[in-house]
Amino acid sequence: LDAVAFGKSELVEYLDVDGTRLYGVLHYPPGYEPGKKYPLVAEIYETFFDNGYNENMQLVTARGWLGFRPSVDLEIGYPGEAWLKGVTPAINTLIGRGLVDEKQLGVYGQSYGGYAVNLLVTQTERFAAAVNVSGKVNIVSFLGDSEKITTRNYNAAEEGQDRIGATLWEQPQKYWAHSAVMYADRIKTPLLLMTGQGDWNVPATNTREMYYALRRLGKEVVWVNYMKAGHGAGRAGASEDDFRDHWARIVEWYDTHFKKAVERKGEG
Repeated sequence: LDAVAFGKSELVEYLDVDGTRLYGVLHYPPGYEPGKKYPLVAEIYETFFDNGYNENMQLVTARGWLGFRPSVDLEIGYPGEAWLKGVTPAINTLIGRGLVDEKQLGVYGQSYGGYAVNLLVTQTERFAAAVNVSGKVNIVSFLGDSEKITTRNYNAAEEGQDRIGATLWEQPQKYWAHSAVMYADRIKTPLLLMTGQGDWNVPATNTREMYYALRRLGKEVVWVNYMKAGHGAGRAGASEDDFRDHWARIVEWYDTHFKKAVERKGEG
């Protein structure tokens, strides 16, 4: 690895909308120049605190962008608000430090993070491009659409990671409120959806719902389904080609839409 250029990382402290103190991990591109503003790609999930090596962030920073993993404070019964409350103030903190070109913001997530990406872009137009990797878009259909998981999905929604805090029959409105496909008409961010046909966790058919919804609404969306891959799309593929294709598509997606965002700003 002596010939490989790695970016340094830094733990960033900030307050979310509710005043809760949170931390995120900022990854700098190799050859970072102080005083220069950089495009930024945020990877979202739950809480990040480890500022050591991360494959995703190194691939992002190798492009010459900042990589950022902001934390959020998830509340049972209202988890869908957390990413807007936490991710946007975190990015604002970096913008305030003069590090980020706010025209060139991207967001990325895998699995629960992909689910978060979909919810986030229904609530804000802040990002120039977004990528959802193996993230569900409809909790209601997710409850029973995986033959290998079956009742696990109910527990995940009611008491587990999804944090709805009630059954579908007790509070159906919360299940709809946390299903991004129900608010697809609000999405203005170009969205890249990536799935694996053999995904045992989040079936490609669930993510596919967002693709057809956005197509119907005339939105900008691309769906890539890797036929010999599992949870994680091309990263979980059967070949090196899948892995390379996965990351090439992500980089191209951001690169294309970052450039378009700069051009629109220049015209304005």
